[in-house]
Amino acid sequence: MATETDNNNFACLLVFKPNLNIPVIATVMLLIVFQHAYGQQICIQSGSDQKRGVKDGYRYELWNQYSKGTACMTLGTGALFKGEWSGVENYLARRGLEYNQTQEHKDIGNFVSEYKCDYNPQFGFTGNSYLSVYGWTVNPLVEYYIIEDWRNWIPSMAAGAKLKGSITVYGSIYDIYENTRVNQPSIIGTATFKQYFSIRRNTRNSGVVHISTHFKKWESLGMNLGKLHEVSMVVEGYQSSGKFGFKELDIFTSADTTLEVTPVLTENSIGVYPNPSNGSFTIDINPEFIGAELKLFDSSGKLILRRNLRAISNKINGLECGNYVAVIIKQNRIQRLNLVVR
Repeated sequence: MATETDNNNFACLLVFKPNLNIPVIATVMLLIVFQHAYGQQICIQSGSDQKRGVKDGYRYELWNQYSKGTACMTLGTGALFKGEWSGVENYLARRGLEYNQTQEHKDIGNFVSEYKCDYNPQFGFTGNSYLSVYGWTVNPLVEYYIIEDWRNWIPSMAAGAKLKGSITVYGSIYDIYENTRVNQPSIIGTATFKQYFSIRRNTRNSGVVHISTHFKKWESLGMNLGKLHEVSMVVEGYQSSGKFGFKELDIFTSADTTLEVTPVLTENSIGVYPNPSNGSFTIDINPEFIGAELKLFDSSGKLILRRNLRAISNKINGLECGNYVAVIIKQNRIQRLNLVVR
């Protein structure tokens, strides 16, 4: 996962390394590191209202409706990006995975996002802003949001919004709404289309989003999705100003259905003991899983530990009372374990 923090820590090590005794060299290296974390800036102040492309394997798009005010985004390493806007009609800056509109989400795999964002929108008596997972499908044309944080107004307040239900993911509740937009901008031009929303009740600006869990819940409620155009993280601002910066961002898929909420364990591949425990676990893996990545989530879905498994036997210590989910990933193979601390 791309992290700005890792680059900043590396920069500090360069400055204070004892044998680096030439201040000019240290300053130059420091600047190089920070430029690597965040580099290319894109702005829309007049003319075209949209700029998009691909960098480091992740699509990016900046949209500034009517080219009002100032709208910028800056691309970082991996999926990282940051941005700012002022005096706009509607601003969207997003980065993520792009698809060619030939496959449905279930044909591609299970989608997950991990993120940490400094999110600072500003507005007066009107205007709003969202921090969301975002994307589009075609056939049918759908604009969708999984709203993690918001300010001043959310789609549930719209006159035509229909409450469809709710979903609980790792103890957090999202309310699900559907709306219809008539003759509005879309990825195919001005069109009439559905909007789907999962709106988190306890807002946050960091965590793990199990995107496919929302997709499947929407479809169970008759909210059909089409062929995927994109799965992105977005910051949107309507008649407002603000700035944001992703400190961590990873959007990924797995072709293995075991990434869903229901835990699955392949017999004799991975073992954990004792379970339940008093806060310490040993995870034993078969040799083919050496080098796999371990991600440990608490009951709220927050990522609390991430490491590579370098040995057959691996220890986790110091966990507080509660329920945890360990996800072990090696290429497109995923194993999940439920852990309990009493």
